[in-house]
Amino acid sequence: MLKISIKKKKVKMNKERRATAKAVRMDPDTVLIVRDLTKIYTVGNSTITALNKVNLTIRRGEFIAIVGPSGSGKTTLINCLGALDFPDSGEIIYNVDSKGMGLDLMLMTNKQHKKIRLRKIGLIFQFYNLFPILTAYENVELPMVIDKKDSKVRKEKVRGLLKKIGLEERMEHLPAQLSGGEQQRVTIARALVNDPLIILADEPTGELDTETTTNILKIFLDLKNSGEALLMVTHNRRIAETADRIITLTDGEFTGEVKGGKPIEEIYK
Repeated sequence: MLKISIKKKKVKMNKERRATAKAVRMDPDTVLIVRDLTKIYTVGNSTITALNKVNLTIRRGEFIAIVGPSGSGKTTLINCLGALDFPDSGEIIYNVDSKGMGLDLMLMTNKQHKKIRLRKIGLIFQFYNLFPILTAYENVELPMVIDKKDSKVRKEKVRGLLKKIGLEERMEHLPAQLSGGEQQRVTIARALVNDPLIILADEPTGELDTETTTNILKIFLDLKNSGEALLMVTHNRRIAETADRIITLTDGEFTGEVKGGKPIEEIYK
């Protein structure tokens, strides 16, 4: 049997460059700036360019959908923006203090990466990534526990979020006792619990039925209307039409952009 191994090209972070990295000023209403983002994988003796000089700016209260087929680079983009993986070159500048102080993810220390994942980035995954031995309440609370938030603050925030997403009566249930849609709503609450700068969602409705998908999109639109920035990657162009902007990713490159904003009631017509 032919075996194909994919090796990730390691990005060597220059410690001296990191140590001297300075904040850059940016528009306070801008959450994220991506410049010339490039990511290359090695497959045997060949190389695959997963991302090729991608540029993107996201502002507060903006909902952006990235669409493209499997293998187009969507998940690689989410992983790089979420500090789960690192590009070979380019800049990922976050408005870290919400007032216009920008820091490049590529120049942060490992400790800073952990903090920005915990406090500034809310990640939503297609397959939920919930801890099976923790209740819905405990899964949502976990980021606040890691961040050493006060127990009273945790209780108020977690209960408030679970009530907001309609799971107030299910908070003591384990993931196995919840439907797929309920598990995804728990994932959304967990992503929101530390008041992140941005929500990054990787195929958040890929495993859900039409009714549940509609409910998840309504939550996203409510978040957008309350000022949250959201970036969703999906292969489903129909649900992407609810976003403000729809950007097509093809073979690691942005190849087109159109305006969205279609009402949920119209996307299934």
